[in-house]
Amino acid sequence: MLVTFTRPPAGAGPRGGANAIATIQRPDGVIMGLAFYDRRSAVPHDLGHLVAERELHMAKGFWGSIASGAEFRSMWVVSGRRRHDATVRSRAVLRANRSEIMLAELAAFVVSRAAAQGDDPSAVAGLDAVWRSVGSGPPPFDVGLAASAARRLRALGEEWKALPPGGELVVEWDVPVLPAPPLVRPRERGRSGARAPYRRGGTGR
Repeated sequence: MLVTFTRPPAGAGPRGGANAIATIQRPDGVIMGLAFYDRRSAVPHDLGHLVAERELHMAKGFWGSIASGAEFRSMWVVSGRRRHDATVRSRAVLRANRSEIMLAELAAFVVSRAAAQGDDPSAVAGLDAVWRSVGSGPPPFDVGLAASAARRLRALGEEWKALPPGGELVVEWDVPVLPAPPLVRPRERGRSGARAPYRRGGTGR
């Protein structure tokens, strides 16, 4: 999945006032848009998310969920045809990945803070502390990768800050895409008027 982050001219673009717009080429061929309005950071918040989740191989976080078919309220269709069951599919992915999305938010915060401070090793200790505060047992990622994630984010952040209005930064999401959970169809009435049994839809992309 390719994600293109664009720095729009002030007040321009399909979402006026956004300080960054991401164009997402999903594995199913649909191209989605995503706008960011957080001006507190010099680097788009969800660029930090993408780098942290990708480097930590988090397949069920924010970006992994998008790759699997999740659609957030701040997204819109740029081109392509969504599946007929796209809304149901999105809800199923978000429901199944809820805890991992929350964990990804914490991981992105830790990595982004370390990158901004230029203190890559602190990302390792910070991520370990985050996991111990919310989980038990071994973490679902290699904590030791947090330092390299911070370095990578800082490098991409410098590229982003150097972009002129209208400039683009292309980042690849190369974490294996997980299929959406099986979809449960609404009850259907048969020809006799009796309710038909539940049918499960496929998980193809």
